[in-house]
Amino acid sequence: MPSPAATELYQQANAAFVDEDYDAALDLYTRALEEDSTNPDFLLKRAAVHAKLAQHAAARDDATRAATLAAASGAQDLAARAHLRRGVALAELGFSADARAALEEAKALGCADRLLDAWLKKLPAAAAAPAPAPAPAAAAPVVVPLAAAAPAAAPSAAPSTQFLNTSKIRHEWFQNENFVTVSIFIKNLKPEAVSVELVPRACCVTIKLPTADYMLNLDPLAHAIVPAESKHSVLGTKVEIKLKKEKIGVRWGVLEGDEEGAPLPLIAAASDAKPTYPSSAKKKHDWDAVTRSVEEEKPEGEAALNSLFQKIYKDASEDTRRAMMKSYVESNGTCLSTNWDEVGKGRVETTPPEGMVAKKYEN
Repeated sequence: MPSPAATELYQQANAAFVDEDYDAALDLYTRALEEDSTNPDFLLKRAAVHAKLAQHAAARDDATRAATLAAASGAQDLAARAHLRRGVALAELGFSADARAALEEAKALGCADRLLDAWLKKLPAAAAAPAPAPAPAAAAPVVVPLAAAAPAAAPSAAPSTQFLNTSKIRHEWFQNENFVTVSIFIKNLKPEAVSVELVPRACCVTIKLPTADYMLNLDPLAHAIVPAESKHSVLGTKVEIKLKKEKIGVRWGVLEGDEEGAPLPLIAAASDAKPTYPSSAKKKHDWDAVTRSVEEEKPEGEAALNSLFQKIYKDASEDTRRAMMKSYVESNGTCLSTNWDEVGKGRVETTPPEGMVAKKYEN
């Protein structure tokens, strides 16, 4: 049982982590460990902070110690999560074979995190041991003492998968009543280079780049999502992931981690106070204009033009409608005017675009 001082520091560290103040969280978890150095939960939480700060060697060391302490105390679930954290840190460091071994250990201990399988898929498969050569038929069987047996040759290491430091890529997020939208700012990506795996409380984005893979692993998300109704798109300047909220109208105070306290509803649009949304970027943005439009996809191209004409026609006066119909029909679709004073004076001539010639249709 941790001391009251350690518990207080631990709670303060959790709050700092939720607020994305990782430097403060690291200091507070370290002070909590000074009070209780054998607490595996403290070590595992500090490993998560190290991972956020791209200090993967430190994350590996804390997770390794946490796994050992958890196993000694019989906390199998905690040990499984520690092996998962250790495996992720090893993958980030480029030690694919060791990372796979740690992840397989987490799986054997019953780790319920479905992103575990996603990590295993991303790592090279373990090399199979060579089949033993058949013994000569006439040779008598020879029993070799176990202690004297020569160790089997280690299989050649599989090529390691390099992962880009996540701190080098900017990402932001905002929300409305129905969706949480995460944007990862990498330009000129091909859709086939982007893989997004979703489960109700986690999101894993992998992007294949020329020099290394980039991975954004949001686990756990602050609240549950509906994977089947979520989607992502690859744009010219970014990757955008729209996560459908399981509980419509609930405001997410943070994107990742266990949010403390009861969830609050989003501020109503009629309220004088403007909602603000947490972001990993230092510069704050006003997303009001975005949140009004993210719900529906805007029409593009010809559909957008037709939609505009329909809106103008619907809200127009009788003279404006007459002008639009007369100009469009008489000009064979090359002119659209809303000025009846001008259109009503005579026939509207066909005016083809520059570089084109109008010809009569002959059947």
